[in-house]
Amino acid sequence: MFRKVVLIALSAISVSGCEVAVMAEAEKNQGQMTSMFEITFPATMLVAFDGGTEELLDGKLIGHANGSAKYDLTGPVWGHCTGGFTKAGISTLECENGMKITVDIGPQKPKMSGVNVVSGTALGVAFVSAFGWGNDANEGAVRAAVKSHPASAT
Repeated sequence: MFRKVVLIALSAISVSGCEVAVMAEAEKNQGQMTSMFEITFPATMLVAFDGGTEELLDGKLIGHANGSAKYDLTGPVWGHCTGGFTKAGISTLECENGMKITVDIGPQKPKMSGVNVVSGTALGVAFVSAFGWGNDANEGAVRAAVKSHPASAT
């Protein structure tokens, strides 16, 4: 019985220690633990269409320990947008102006900061989109990512 209690106590201590390390890493990346398995980060997304039209959205990304995430963003034309991505890499975005996008961004692993760049066609127009979170949730990082993408027209 005593052995069982000690094992449970050691397990609790190791989980608590792990949580402290995750919290510290999240803070270094502008994130905040919002539950034991969830961290909220600032997020910025730039969608640049051929022809010069673009939308810059700001908000937050809520990352889950399993590698999936959801986000809540707002832009000047598209308005309030929600979406997310699965660990398998299916990303969705739906905005109050009617914009709906589903893109396969490839398998995802949990990261505290980063920029994902995708290109494709939406509404019959080619686009390049960059989504930055954590320390990369800023206009400079997403613009640089869009500009350096091979499909970029800029």
